[in-house]
Amino acid sequence: MYFLEVEGEEIIIYEDDDPATKRLKMQMRANREKVRKAKAKKAAQEKSDMSMSDLIGSMALNDCGLNIKNIWDITYYAFHD
Repeated sequence: MYFLEVEGEEIIIYEDDDPATKRLKMQMRANREKVRKAKAKKAAQEKSDMSMSDLIGSMALNDCGLNIKNIWDITYYAFHD
């Protein structure tokens, strides 16, 4: 529709494209690369090395009235609160 490109589709620069079109396509390529790098950087920052056992252990160590025996009695939502 109106020559819009689908995301993930490669931007092809043809020999018969006029200079303005070539410049726009090069800019689109550069912008897609910037977005790809930003998404990869954000995904790397959000990746956490904490496991469920780490979370349970830290809850039992805090002074919130829970210990390793009764922590299993709380609900999933209470655990996240």
